[in-house]
Amino acid sequence: MPAAAAALQGLAIAAFLLQASCALQFNTTGANSVKFPDNPAEVLFTQIATDLHRFTKTGIHIDMVEQPYCSEREPSFRVQVLSGQVYIAGEVIDWHNTESRNRNVKLQLLDVAQHYRLPDADFLLLTGDWPPEDRSGQSTGCPLQGPVFMQTKKRRHDHVLLHPDHTFTDWNEANTPGWYQQQYLLAEAARAVPWGEKIGKLFFAGNIDTGNRHIMRDVDLTKYPEFDIRVWNWKDHNSPMKFVKLPEHVKYKYLLNWPGNTYSARLKTLLLCNSTVVHSQIDGWVEFWYHTLEHGRNIVLTKGIEQTGDVTNKMHKVVKKLVQNEKTAMRIAAAGADLAQNVLSVENVREYWYRLIVSYAKLQRFEVERHPDSVSLGESLTGPVIWRFEDRTCKVCSQTSFKR
Repeated sequence: MPAAAAALQGLAIAAFLLQASCALQFNTTGANSVKFPDNPAEVLFTQIATDLHRFTKTGIHIDMVEQPYCSEREPSFRVQVLSGQVYIAGEVIDWHNTESRNRNVKLQLLDVAQHYRLPDADFLLLTGDWPPEDRSGQSTGCPLQGPVFMQTKKRRHDHVLLHPDHTFTDWNEANTPGWYQQQYLLAEAARAVPWGEKIGKLFFAGNIDTGNRHIMRDVDLTKYPEFDIRVWNWKDHNSPMKFVKLPEHVKYKYLLNWPGNTYSARLKTLLLCNSTVVHSQIDGWVEFWYHTLEHGRNIVLTKGIEQTGDVTNKMHKVVKKLVQNEKTAMRIAAAGADLAQNVLSVENVREYWYRLIVSYAKLQRFEVERHPDSVSLGESLTGPVIWRFEDRTCKVCSQTSFKR
């Protein structure tokens, strides 16, 4: 790594550690779990039991942990907690930003470990966008599919345990600060533009070559003045379109969330803008907090945009209805902003991690032993040890490589 890049990474880690250290004052119960007896955010944590339901009868055995560790080539690393210490084993990356993703998730684990005494646990965490399919019966020596931690999935992936995604730390790939900074910055920007001063259009800006956004090439937007949709190829440096910063989004009454290939990390950020968010649901992709979304209360949910008619007809009707029901649109916008600020607060997201690991550990049916591939979390953050998948040590299963 070049010296300048290493210095910047060091500063980023130092800043996160400082934030985590300062945040210690919020936890008045020491190493115990924060309780929310009267807090509506408690519904956030119900996703944990949903995700772990498949394993409540069988428990989680060591071969179920080894199976994905010895079969998944995707960007990932194994997490072990032993006597309160966190270790990282067999870290694998591929395309350019997965090392950044890995670092961001490890920083979240560090934050949790600083606030809570974590139980012994051993699990694989994947940082890509595409969950593995059920591999039951396909791995020699380890026939049962084990649970894996991941930031997104479809509902059929009942072996995937959802965790807060990497953008809660930062989102450098999108030139965007971390979630907790965004909560402050976008709230300030939104307060500067009250509802009556917002532009009454549905706004979206994004890369045209992601997912099915290419259909916009066939839409004549001059015929639809209620839309301000800007799509372009971000690799085309001669494109007249430019990156639209998130604070610019607060100027619009209605914001379209149009995911690309899987989930959309920007959804929670759009909710902060105090604008009515219209979410195009693509193939059932979810994150750990999507079950807190309720159509007509804190968001407007629509079926996924798949063809031009979905824009020219479906979205046209949605905007028309919102314009005709101004008070309802304002109420939805306010409720969405409240969800993003308060349900997805720093304390609740940290608590989610803690409860997830505790609930997982209760289902383990083996004693955690430090893996020979492991290094301490601190070592992994300051000098990541990157492995080739083929070099991971498989103690129980035979190594099996599955193609996507």
